[in-house]
Amino acid sequence: MTRAYSDFCNDDIQTWLEILADKSIEPQLYKKTMIQLGSSLGDCILAQIDNKESDVYLASTVEDADFLAKGILTSLENRLSKLAFACFWNKRFSPFEIEDLKVAPILKKYQEPTENKIKYLIVVKSIISGACVVRTNLVNLIQKIEPEKIFIAAPVIYYNAEEKLKNEFEEHIYQKFKFFYFAKDTERTPEGEVIPGIGGNVYTRLGFKNQDDKNQYIPEIVKQRRANLLSRNNTLERDKTSHISF
Repeated sequence: MTRAYSDFCNDDIQTWLEILADKSIEPQLYKKTMIQLGSSLGDCILAQIDNKESDVYLASTVEDADFLAKGILTSLENRLSKLAFACFWNKRFSPFEIEDLKVAPILKKYQEPTENKIKYLIVVKSIISGACVVRTNLVNLIQKIEPEKIFIAAPVIYYNAEEKLKNEFEEHIYQKFKFFYFAKDTERTPEGEVIPGIGGNVYTRLGFKNQDDKNQYIPEIVKQRRANLLSRNNTLERDKTSHISF
């Protein structure tokens, strides 16, 4: 097993990564640690955003939304003026049972409105190995918005994930990529588990029964943000109505 730490990693982050790798810890500590790692990733990303008035769009998978993505949002939302969020429910599988040939179609999604052109698109995942989920969600997003820069963030990535993901896109897209991660691992089991990675299957580590179970879950962060969005829209409609004169 070989693990290399990035320049973004410090002693606290290394301790949190060791907690994730420990398969004996309970889901509650695992969730808390994911939030802490998300907050640290958010700080790293914030340092690369040159204008805090820029349009920023954060995209997450459903399993990461209330944990890793929540940490990033907590770090960013009070320091950026324009921050929108998207959440994807993916079904990851391989018709050939080969890890690098897996696909991850989108079952449903939550996407907040934004301008067609944004400065920064941030795609976050708990771990990037075969990159099929990141690829699928990124393709969906760039069909609707035109980001100037694309930040891809995960606590842990597999050693060839960056190159694999770049190979899925044309040059004018992958030239926008910048990766943020704390550790890079070189070992993976025949079943596709990165070692030590994030300590196995993120669904079960977070307390879900399986992939189907997590795809039935509606993240609290989605409920809250959707309610806030509807409330703002209703207020705007009332304000428009109140200014109508006859």
